[in-house]
Amino acid sequence: MARFLSSLLLAGSALLALNAAAVAQANRPAPASDPRIAILEQQLRSVQQQLAEIKAERGTGNAAALAELKRSSDSRQAAIEKRLDGQARARLDNGRLSFASADGDFTFALRSLVQFDAGYFSQGRNPPGVDLNSGTNFRRAQFGFTGTAWRDWSYNFTYDFGGNGIERSGYIYTAYLQYDGLKPFGFRIGAFSPFVGLDDSTGSADLLFLERASVSDVARNIAGAPGREGASIFAQGERYLFSVSVTGKRATDAATFDAQQAVVTRASWLAVSNDHVKWLLDAHSSHVLKVADTAANSGATFFRLSNGPEIAIDATRTIDTGMIDARKVTEYGFETAATFGPLYGQAGYFRINVDRRLLLPDPDFKGWYALATWSLTGETHPYDPTTASFRGLRPTRPLGRDGGIGAWEVKGRYSSMNLDYLPGIAPASGGVPGGVQNVWSVGANWYPVNGIRFALDYENIRVGHVNARATDISANAIGLRSQISL
Repeated sequence: MARFLSSLLLAGSALLALNAAAVAQANRPAPASDPRIAILEQQLRSVQQQLAEIKAERGTGNAAALAELKRSSDSRQAAIEKRLDGQARARLDNGRLSFASADGDFTFALRSLVQFDAGYFSQGRNPPGVDLNSGTNFRRAQFGFTGTAWRDWSYNFTYDFGGNGIERSGYIYTAYLQYDGLKPFGFRIGAFSPFVGLDDSTGSADLLFLERASVSDVARNIAGAPGREGASIFAQGERYLFSVSVTGKRATDAATFDAQQAVVTRASWLAVSNDHVKWLLDAHSSHVLKVADTAANSGATFFRLSNGPEIAIDATRTIDTGMIDARKVTEYGFETAATFGPLYGQAGYFRINVDRRLLLPDPDFKGWYALATWSLTGETHPYDPTTASFRGLRPTRPLGRDGGIGAWEVKGRYSSMNLDYLPGIAPASGGVPGGVQNVWSVGANWYPVNGIRFALDYENIRVGHVNARATDISANAIGLRSQISL
């Protein structure tokens, strides 16, 4: 650098000398050649060459440094990405917290469903002892977790702290292990709700009304319903579901001896599926091959069918067969559902046969329901192939976003459940005066955002007893549900 500065000084001196020579030249003639000027010109050219070399060296050094910095940054970024890829990942989808291992073989997700109901019954001239309860309750208060393990295994464990008017300390709602490594087939074992028809397979968070239709509820409790212990094999695709389940008692049942043994089957087919229309056909059956004994070594087996109003503030039973001596029970049903844009419709027919142990007529019961909804905001009920059922609306314009008001729909349903069999004959001779319940329901659902729903139901309830009109029941009821599902 000292050499460079010296050269610059020499060059400056040379330039001054040249300027002075130029001035002198203007005043007098110069000699033909001056060796000093040649020497200064040579020194100036040398300085210019050195300056160019220094600039070139600096430019080359900067480029190399930049290239090295880029290589170092790329290597560091790759190391960070590799480290992050090796760590578990957390997500928060629609409020549900979930985790996944780096390779995706293990997942874990928290889930919850809380339904708080309020109901009021305006009762008719009901018989003494019949008082339909107005009030509030946590219909469901479920907390649990789901996930996968070793990629091909899945699990679900859910506890419920709610109930029909009596909040519990907690009971097993679902607890199963499932193998999914042979798709489209799956194998499940534990305590769960086997596939028992369309209305039964609709998740509790996606119910259109506060309760399932009476006939559907009676049918599902014969050999299914949540917490039913058993094993299931099923085949599931985008447009079909076939399942066979072997079931026993429910996890919440009181102590029994030689528990119930049953087989439950279901077949569903999405016959039409396009952008505008979806049409589902469904058939199922439940066969109780052995009814549970009432006590050890008693040999006595009894079966009971019952249900309450379709607003369940408590466990009141408005239709009830009482205990029927039974050896076997068979139930089957046919259901269908369809969407056409904002319009949704669903209907089903069920029949139940009881094979008695005693030499008395074998009773049979039947019922049906039909419902329809209309989305005022234009959404369509999505189809869920994993359960072969339709889910609740998903608002396209959630409340509070871009002027959205959520999703709104109006609804109506009629259901009928007949638990009478030869009601004019005394029970000792084979008659079963269980009663006939008919319920009209209308209402509206509001989904402000995904995961939150408010449902308002109005019901007209009529229960008749052909053999004893004095025991008939009538009521008008209104119920409101506030729900959060994560």
